[in-house]
Amino acid sequence: MEVYLILMAVTVLLGIPLIEIKPTLTKKVIYIAIVFSFMFYLTIFRYGLGNDYYSYIYIMRLVDKASFLEIFGMGYEPGFVLITKLITLFTTNTDVLYVIYGALILVPTAYAIFRYSENLWMSSMLFIGLTFFYCSLNFVRQAIAFAIILLAYRHIKEGKHFKVMVYIFIACLFHSSAIILIPIYLLAMFVRVTKTTVVLYGILFAGVYFFSWQILDIAVLILPQYKNYLSLNFIQNGFSPVYLIVPTVIMVLSLVAHFTGYGKAYPLVSSVFTNFAIYNFFIWLISTKHFVLERFSMYSYIMMVFFLPSIANYYRKKLQKYLYERKAQKAYEEGKKVKRLRFDITVDEYLEKRRAKKAATEKTEEPVVQEPEPEATEEPVVDEKEQQRLDLIKEILGEEANDLQSALAPDNKPKEVIVEKKKQLKSDESYLPENYKYRRNKSGNKLINLIKHPASAYSIFMAVAVVSCLWYNYFGLTVSSKGFHGVVPYRSNLPFYMEMTNNGENMETADKAKWLRKETNIMSYFYKLMECDEYTIFITNRGNTSNGLNDGVRAAFAHLGFTKLADIGLGENYAAIVCDGKIIYESSSKQPIYHKDKVMNYDVTMKAEGPLSSIVIGTKDFSLNESGLNIVVLDSKNNKVVDKVRFKTYYVMLTATR
Repeated sequence: MEVYLILMAVTVLLGIPLIEIKPTLTKKVIYIAIVFSFMFYLTIFRYGLGNDYYSYIYIMRLVDKASFLEIFGMGYEPGFVLITKLITLFTTNTDVLYVIYGALILVPTAYAIFRYSENLWMSSMLFIGLTFFYCSLNFVRQAIAFAIILLAYRHIKEGKHFKVMVYIFIACLFHSSAIILIPIYLLAMFVRVTKTTVVLYGILFAGVYFFSWQILDIAVLILPQYKNYLSLNFIQNGFSPVYLIVPTVIMVLSLVAHFTGYGKAYPLVSSVFTNFAIYNFFIWLISTKHFVLERFSMYSYIMMVFFLPSIANYYRKKLQKYLYERKAQKAYEEGKKVKRLRFDITVDEYLEKRRAKKAATEKTEEPVVQEPEPEATEEPVVDEKEQQRLDLIKEILGEEANDLQSALAPDNKPKEVIVEKKKQLKSDESYLPENYKYRRNKSGNKLINLIKHPASAYSIFMAVAVVSCLWYNYFGLTVSSKGFHGVVPYRSNLPFYMEMTNNGENMETADKAKWLRKETNIMSYFYKLMECDEYTIFITNRGNTSNGLNDGVRAAFAHLGFTKLADIGLGENYAAIVCDGKIIYESSSKQPIYHKDKVMNYDVTMKAEGPLSSIVIGTKDFSLNESGLNIVVLDSKNNKVVDKVRFKTYYVMLTATR
């Protein structure tokens, strides 16, 4: 848990000196390198986080044994199995496997944030705080898919439909759920966010939410092959409403920005990504009833990593413009000059500016053809107050004011070009940050004037966006204790005894039982048991044991030597004994299992017969006798039971109870 909080602290605190204070290209490179190197370190040294961790090891072993043609018939996405097959040509080391998977996720993400984000530390914080980093530690295929979608941000922003579809197609090669982005993108692009559409959205969402079961019943009538899915836990249960708070906050912030300055300055971009925020809220709303749908939110949710920093940057530019004008006015009164106002730009804008400058330089080297002088045109009429403002700026800036637009526009493009582009987007230029002028409310209401003030608007937006994200991150990691996507607590791929040593405990005197009792992940628990040669383990089952065992967990059981447990079927009973890290007894059968043994001078009687799980050591039954696998751990040196646990192997989450 602590490593996640340290990561979040590093992400936010490094943003102040490297991004907030006089940002440069070098500082941005350093920031991204440090933050994403930390994430990459956690990625490659993780161990047993979530059920899917072992599933990918299982898939790798299947792919390794199959031919290039056979891998495409395994039921996994073609891009993913092809990458995995290429890895197995060189190695089947699971650590190397996760190094490459981690690179496929984090490198595109770091590149996209570095190049397109308008606030690098805020985008990085959102990538972690909105749980995308945690998701990448478990749902590898989907994480690769949304990393690819991140690269499409620029094309979504510019409405380049063909290129967006290409990125969606590539993402689908790694996780088929990415196809949901096609209707989301088309709706977001062609349905403008207005007050009317927001009301219609609300009515539609309420109808779907309250009648979701009826809709599902109709769906299975059309697709009867999915009828059995309605009884699954993923459909029957939903997330706590607490998890709806942050999507709601993001949607509200997006709507407020859209219907005020940001939406008027950049109407197309604002409408598209506000739609994304609305659709994301809707999916999360339905997930509070059927949490399986949460995965479909990833592709609209990930765009908030760029959209919220873009809104924040808009408010910041307005504040900069306001402070600049005050400084310019004061300098004019004192007879001094001020430096030209410059806004920070994205790396992508910087590269575009360099390309344009290079192209202009090459053009000037060509022979100049004398163009006929244009006919004189009548000077436009300028408002008297506007003329006074222009004269004031000219007097302050001196020769630098020959091109007034260059004094205010960060990219120094000619005003005509900017106007032409904004007209195409139907932008209200008076709301652009470079044209912003703070005006008090005519009614004189102090509260309205306070909220409208650029310093207040920027501070309120940042406080709400950042604090809610940090709270959500902290809540999931500590208060709820459930974490995100099965990645809490953090587990390294170091052996059990090294994990204890790294936490300041001596290997000889460390309380291994304490560490064992803290473990709730079934596979991590089994691996730790097999590393402790001073323990004797007794295992029996009660009732259904097989429904929750996925292929990855079964493969891990087989790897540890529990071959009968790896192959256990529905209705089978199971019992096993492990001494000094070696399996000395294992049995599975549809018939009741009774086993008597002499272990450490104790008479041991084990029973597994349908609704009964019994592990009698001496005269006392230590089994919890609950559905699933019941395990009793006996310390061979101290002759005492150090742990009693039940794992819900009939349930896909495989949770532990003690």
